[in-house]
Amino acid sequence: MVLGLLFDYFFYAKVPGIVFPLYIVLVASGLFALANFLNKQMSKEALLLLAPLIFFSVMVFTRSSVILIFLNIVASLLLLLLIAEMFFDRKLKNFLFADYIKIFFLPFKFILPLFQTLSDLFSLRGVNKDQKVLSQVIKGIVIAVPVLFIFLILFSSADLIFQKYVTDLININIEPETVFRSVLVLIATLVYIGAYSYVFREVKNQNESQKNNTTSSFGHIESSILFGSVNVLFFIFILVQLAYLFGGDGNISAQGFTYAEYARRGFFELIAVSAISLLLLLAVEKYIVKKNENHAPGFKILSTALVIQVILIMASAFTRLTLYEDAYGFTILRFYSHAFIILLAIVFCMLLYKIYIDKRENAFVFRGFILVLFFLVIMNFFNP
Repeated sequence: MVLGLLFDYFFYAKVPGIVFPLYIVLVASGLFALANFLNKQMSKEALLLLAPLIFFSVMVFTRSSVILIFLNIVASLLLLLLIAEMFFDRKLKNFLFADYIKIFFLPFKFILPLFQTLSDLFSLRGVNKDQKVLSQVIKGIVIAVPVLFIFLILFSSADLIFQKYVTDLININIEPETVFRSVLVLIATLVYIGAYSYVFREVKNQNESQKNNTTSSFGHIESSILFGSVNVLFFIFILVQLAYLFGGDGNISAQGFTYAEYARRGFFELIAVSAISLLLLLAVEKYIVKKNENHAPGFKILSTALVIQVILIMASAFTRLTLYEDAYGFTILRFYSHAFIILLAIVFCMLLYKIYIDKRENAFVFRGFILVLFFLVIMNFFNP
């Protein structure tokens, strides 16, 4: 991350100068620091390549010829890749012509180690108890942030007053350049993670870990962070609904909106929230760690709270659709929308039954199949 930030600070919209050799030295220092930390013996030939590396990097800011500057930059980068390839065990004198050509494509080899390292960040293998907790906390936060962002966008689109509160709270003017530079820092950071992971790879240990890691699981800490944060966001949204949607015209008028303008929108966004919540619950319930096939009390409490709040959100969607029909009339599509809300609410209740009583996935799917059949039969009787 530090190298990614420095890359943006040193080189974005700037001509490479004295900072170029400084940055090259920092990248090389990272290799030596990691080698020392991991007690790895570095290749002497790799160390010898530091001399031409520093020379060419220094020439970048001492020469004025554009072509020469370009060649020195290319030479410095290729020497860095060459050092990465032979940092431990390979000898330069054993390189064939094809090996030198492969150096140009070496960055593509960083991709697999990058994903392995990111996966290991969430792995609990070979770490002590405190590190396990930290790993689970990081995993929970990383999963929760995009989920919360999606729900926040949908809620803001569905409810004008909630949108107003969010806009007032997060009054940040994000320029396109800021987004671009943030992406640039992220890409640079990932490149260095992949590069260092490639240099310090342990093929044997990776193969053994892949054999042992045949199944994946979702811990209670991760699920608590995810469901806890989602529950808090849902609770805030429901408070807004109780105060304004079900609170009458006065509260809405005080915020500068008419009741019709406020209430007759947001149905599809709230249904999307409900559907995503269902998928989220199903996924976590399937992969969360269980003790003797039973869910932990904490998971049961948080999932129950989430289901109850989703049903309240669906009640808000139902109310909004009814108000919309009062204004614009009743159609076949709106009839199916009402029916779908009821169907979705029943599915959530069935999911709670699965969590608390019958935990068999095949039984849950079978009940869902029967429910859909009944739903279609009832629709045929209504013949809308």
